[in-house]
Amino acid sequence: MIKILDCTTRDGGHETKWNFEDVFVKTLMEFLNKSNVSYYEIGYRNHVDTEGKGPFYTCTPEFLKPFYEAKGNLQLGVMTDYKRYNSNDFPNKSNDFVDFVRIACHPDKIQETLKVAEDLHKKEYKIFIQLMEIQNVGADGYIKLFQWGNKNILESLYFADSYSALKPEDIEKYYNKLKTIGYEKLSFHAHNELGLALGNSLRAAELGCYTIDTTFNGIGRGGGNLKLQELLENLPC
Repeated sequence: MIKILDCTTRDGGHETKWNFEDVFVKTLMEFLNKSNVSYYEIGYRNHVDTEGKGPFYTCTPEFLKPFYEAKGNLQLGVMTDYKRYNSNDFPNKSNDFVDFVRIACHPDKIQETLKVAEDLHKKEYKIFIQLMEIQNVGADGYIKLFQWGNKNILESLYFADSYSALKPEDIEKYYNKLKTIGYEKLSFHAHNELGLALGNSLRAAELGCYTIDTTFNGIGRGGGNLKLQELLENLPC
């Protein structure tokens, strides 16, 4: 059965400078639990370029503690990338209030991202890698992904339509390419500038993607993300 990852306060933070009222976040978490959402990516954990950005941009363990205690059945996570990653910001999972970490991976930084994943695995976090701008990943990138000997440490490998450039037939193309190089659990992250987030995500679900991303009311960078409500209404029972 398809799983849902909601990233309302992480991707939606682009619209609010990563400031959200605690009551909103806890109410959202209650709704996510009632909707059987599996994963909640609450924000970034970055300590680079933080000026003018709220606490959901840095997501320190101390800040996350009350949300972790209220998470119910949700898996709680944060996003980072190789450029902003500092190993010291991530204690061992047993000393943190995070279940998973998603690493944003730009097409020219695949090798660096894989090293971050290996470091986080040693600290016992569940790990997702998200291939940004999937249409810009070249042959060299696919070779690095294919040759990586630690594919099994991933919870899933995401491919992202970062700039709403894809159509449903493209979803199938990239899904099959990543399957061919040995990635069995694939997931998809959509944006909605062209109004195709739902159609692309449903195609990903039909193909067998492990996880699909949403945000509440589609809040997110640019044209926004797939609306959680739309996915819940359209996924097969």
